[in-house]
Amino acid sequence: MTRKRIITIAGFILSILLLYLSLKDVKFYEIIDTVKRGDFRFVWIPLIFIILAAILSAIKWAKILGGNVKFSETFVALLIGLFINNVLPARIGEVARGYAISKKKGISLTYSISTVLVDRFFDLIGLLLLTYIFLPKYSLPPKVYQALYLLVAFLILCIAMMIIMSRKGFAKIIAYRFARTKKPRLFKIARRIMEIQENLKRIQSPVNIVSYIIIAFFQWLCMSIGLYFAILTLNISIPFRYIPFVCALLNMGVAVPSSPGYVGVYQFLLVYLLSIFDVPKYEGFTVSVLYHASWYFPYNILGFIFLMKEHLKFKEIKKLEEEGGQ
Repeated sequence: MTRKRIITIAGFILSILLLYLSLKDVKFYEIIDTVKRGDFRFVWIPLIFIILAAILSAIKWAKILGGNVKFSETFVALLIGLFINNVLPARIGEVARGYAISKKKGISLTYSISTVLVDRFFDLIGLLLLTYIFLPKYSLPPKVYQALYLLVAFLILCIAMMIIMSRKGFAKIIAYRFARTKKPRLFKIARRIMEIQENLKRIQSPVNIVSYIIIAFFQWLCMSIGLYFAILTLNISIPFRYIPFVCALLNMGVAVPSSPGYVGVYQFLLVYLLSIFDVPKYEGFTVSVLYHASWYFPYNILGFIFLMKEHLKFKEIKKLEEEGGQ
């Protein structure tokens, strides 16, 4: 059994367990009553901000890719990746969107995937910025503070790795040591290291870095506003100033292994985070289902349409997944 298969199975088990914990002690009639109290004339409003967040994400990625890559092309590839993440295990969607733009523009797959990693790095910075700007002033559970410390440590590690990998001298030393073995697989890795180095060097302009961070911040702020309107749709009272903090931790938390579409993990995290601000468990679960559906179905519909339009096949995506698991 491959490592990727083990992670996939563990993700499904974790999703089932967390979904059970999200529903534990929740009565079905409480969920129904919460839905009945809602004002569903405004249920479409979260979708506006969710799509706007995807647009900002595509703009950011297009800037990172550089060259003649257009926003419309990264938007299509991004939605394909989100769709794949929702229907296939092992988070292959990040590779899938890199593959989609690589095939569309005829650029190196290694280069396109390296830009996806850089894009996700700035997403993390945007989420952390959102977290600390909207950090609640009263005491939070110790586990939340521990998670924040771990995220900051991870961010520092990522920054250090980016700085190291962007140095041509260091990348050349590593690539040379791989290349001198004369093994085809290691020689291929050596070539990829140099491609990644060139990409990182290109984006190191302070103006570029600041622009990526600003876009990432507003991207996740849009997702926060979408969550707030989902909460308002159900007539649940919670001040907006807490919502970006909840949204940021929610989106950082779904990085753990789970089933496709983050089912279970998404519900557990949102129920727990809203409970910090005295939202009852049954209301938190109802919000999690509504907000989850607000992006899950549009992303899947658009992603599937774009997948067909770009003439990509699940067989090609699955092949990428298999290669990654070897």
